[in-house]
Amino acid sequence: MKLRLTRKGDNRFDFLVPLSRQAIETLEAARAFSPRSPLVFPSQRHAHRPISKNAVGYFYNRLSVAGRHVPHGWRATFSTIMNERAQANGRAGDRAIIGLMLAHVPEGVEATYNRAAYLPRRREIAQEWADLLMEDMMPAMALLEGPRR
Repeated sequence: MKLRLTRKGDNRFDFLVPLSRQAIETLEAARAFSPRSPLVFPSQRHAHRPISKNAVGYFYNRLSVAGRHVPHGWRATFSTIMNERAQANGRAGDRAIIGLMLAHVPEGVEATYNRAAYLPRRREIAQEWADLLMEDMMPAMALLEGPRR
């Protein structure tokens, strides 16, 4: 999270992330690779520390997407697609909720008084996004089973 260092330890600035069922399944599958670690994605060099914030970017550089896509680009993709879908479905109010999902901090008087987390709608949007991404994909746990004959 992009927070000033003084706010990182303040639980008033905790950020809740509703997860889709596919995200939960993916995290459960990832646990198979480090079952004794308290971390889902531990560092290869230091098992007690998480992977670095740049680890996914380094991985992208080794793939065929280098120079065409970066991990941060998923934020723009999510925002664009979900805002277009919200507009098309008459849910203009989702714009602010989508911003909250990206950890955008509202400003002004309303932000001072309105501390709603909109968790039920955020869960629905997260599930809708996951359903779009994972359409026709095999479940994460199936990847651990190996090829089927």
